[in-house]
This record gives sequence, C-alpha cells and structure tokens, in this order.
Amino acid sequence: MVGERETGNETYTLSLIRALLALPPEERRGMDFVLYATQPERLRLRLDPNPAAPIRRIWPASSLLRIPFAMPAATLADRASLLHVNYVAPPVGSCPHVVTVHDISYDLYPAFFSPRDRWMLKTLVPLTMRRAAAIITVSQHAKQEIMARYGLPADKIAVTYEAAGEQFRPVTDAAARLALRQRLGLPAQAPYFLALGNLQPRKNIGRLLEAFALARQSAELAATCLVIAGKALWRESEIYATVQQAGLTDAVHFPGYVDDADLPALYSDALAFVYPSLYEGFGLPPLEAMACGTPVICANAASLPEVVGDAALTVPPTDVGALAHALRQVAGAPELRQQLRQRGHARAAQFTWRRCAQETLEIYRRARTG
Repeated sequence: MVGERETGNETYTLSLIRALLALPPEERRGMDFVLYATQPERLRLRLDPNPAAPIRRIWPASSLLRIPFAMPAATLADRASLLHVNYVAPPVGSCPHVVTVHDISYDLYPAFFSPRDRWMLKTLVPLTMRRAAAIITVSQHAKQEIMARYGLPADKIAVTYEAAGEQFRPVTDAAARLALRQRLGLPAQAPYFLALGNLQPRKNIGRLLEAFALARQSAELAATCLVIAGKALWRESEIYATVQQAGLTDAVHFPGYVDDADLPALYSDALAFVYPSLYEGFGLPPLEAMACGTPVICANAASLPEVVGDAALTVPPTDVGALAHALRQVAGAPELRQQLRQRGHARAAQFTWRRCAQETLEIYRRARTG
C-alpha cells in the first residue's frame, strides 16, 4: 500500500500511475482510470493534489478482507472493465485482472521471508497468475523464472522495465548535501559507500559488512564509512550483531528509511553505491544511483546484469573477497569512478517510465479484449 514505505513495489506503483496519467489523451483513448486506496490522502500526497483520476477509499485495511470482498464490490460499483494489482487479486471478481509479479523470491528463497508472508504469497500469487488475463513482470530473468516454476505460457507474461524517476539527477549543491548528512546523523566529512534497501537477508548486507571490514584494512579506505539506508524488516538483528562483531560500530551508519526527496542527494554524495543483493526481480536502486552520477558496484546475480549492463562493476554476491576488492578498486581509482559515472548515466537514460506506461497500456487493451 502506498505510504507503507514498501520501497520497490511502492515506487513502481506510484511511478506507473504518474506516467499513465501523464500520457496525452490520444494515447489514452478509451481508457479511464480509477485508483483504489485504503488511505486516499496518502496517495494524494504522493501524486498531484488533483490527480487526473478519481481516488476511491476502499476498506478494510486488512488485506484478508479487502482483497476477496471489498475489491470485487468496488470494481462492480465502478463498472470496471479491468483491474490491475500487485501480486494478489480477488479470487472472484466482476472483471478480468492484470497482475504485476515483480519476482518469485518468496518461492525460490523462502528463508528470506517471514512465515506469514511466505505462506500468503506461495498460496495466493500462483492462483492469481493462473486466473489473470495477463501477467506483467519487470525483467526477462523474472519472466523465465515464472515460466519455469509455474508452467505458464510465454505469451501470457509481458516484461515492462522500470526506470529511475526524473528527480534522480546529480546534486552538486555542497550545502544541500552537508545539510542532509547532518539531518541523517552522518559524519560531515568522511567519504562513504552507500547501500540501500530494506534490512533483510536477501539484500546480503552481512557479506557487505564483512567485505567492508576487509577492505577498510587498507590505508586508502581507513577513513571511509558505510551507510546502510532502509527499513528494518526481517532478521535485522543479525546485521547489527555483525557490525559489533566486526568492530565497525563507528564506521557503519543506519539512518533508517530515507524519503524519496532525499535520495538524490544521498546518492550524489556517496563515493560509490553498493548493491550486493542475492536476488532481485529488477533492482531499481542501481539505476537511480547511475542517474545521479554515482559509480555502482553490483552483484552479478539474477536480473541485475540485465539492468546494469556494462555500466557497473559487478561481482559474485557470495564472494566476500571479490566485493572487498571492488570497494578498494573504486575508492582508489578516480579514473574508474569517472568511467562508471559516464557509462551509468548513459545506461540509466535507456529506461523511462513513459515507455513503461505505454507498454502497460497496450497490455491493458489486449487483456480487455481477451
């Protein structure tokens, strides 16, 4: 739900809504939109105060009641011809549905999820996909996994790539960057590596901490810090314990969830952005960092090579030594950082939300006509 700080899924939802509503009338012909939200005021705060689509309040907040009962009632009342959801649709409804499944990590890596979330996703997402008029996913890698796991046909699954938002560009104002450091409780001068994402096992933060501790033994990294921004989500206590055991208490900083408006300055001020995730359906933060002119060190796992191309320094996510070497390499080579900035900026420009919206609109049209 928008406003719950669900990072990637929320970013996708908001960015797609904005891009769909921004399409010119001739491209949206025959398409009128209604937005459903349990808290419409939160959605309005994140969109234009007067969005070009009505926002309907839908109750109750609990998904166990909202999805099977309230959503079908709402689509029936609005005479909707199509419903677009993330992951889970009502088991019955008055109209066909399109479902976006960003990845199936809940099935491939169940240890990364709480027991409740794992049970719900493994039970309900496959049912939703089988009933869907169309499935959207966000990378070719994710599409292949969905096909292999559930035996679904290729022509039922469309890939629409995500993109960095227009707000992600280099922040050159040193005063603004310093003010953000002060607000987040970060050191005023120390160069920092940045990691971003919910604190959960899938993000591979434990190995990043080990690699940072190893890399920091070299003289050129002795004064550097590691900033890990994100909401504590699942088994985060293991991450804090690793920091203490490695003697990194003064060098690692956890500012918590960082608002979207602050992310460009946080990216721009970083020595490099590090994304060692074990698994991503897409992996949006590396593109955001690239758009802000920040060098990227990234895992060569799952969809990430498909997203970053040759614009990032890639390493195996389970190889602590290789990750430590990459940190030292980027920190000690200004020429390499400049090359990564240039390639990253060009790579990020290849992805746009406008294109995602146009492709999604065509999926809607095909789904409505059967």
